[in-house]
Amino acid sequence: MKQFNRETGRKGENEAALYLEKLGYEVFLRNFSTRFGEIDLICRDNAEVVFVEVKTKKGRLFGSPEETFTRYKYEKVKRMAQVYLKGKEAACRIDMVAVELGEDDAVTGIRHYKNVVL
Repeated sequence: MKQFNRETGRKGENEAALYLEKLGYEVFLRNFSTRFGEIDLICRDNAEVVFVEVKTKKGRLFGSPEETFTRYKYEKVKRMAQVYLKGKEAACRIDMVAVELGEDDAVTGIRHYKNVVL
């Protein structure tokens, strides 16, 4: 099950990166790891650094991808972003991309939420 979830997550991250690049974002780092966890994508949107959490679900049986982005996860991403910035001042924000996959792994929906605050 864990391998299945990892593969689904990687598929979602790849799809989210392609989606953001089509919007003009520069994806320059994937899977930045710290002792607090991992940031899926780090991008540049004009002069702003964007820390992106990608949530991927296959089907809607157990809810939407958005439902898995909790306050706890938001706070983790925020802490990891601070570690990444190492105290430097920078215009930045946290975005969330929800990716839904069908049973055949085809993308059935992508939703992008800018400047998420929980």
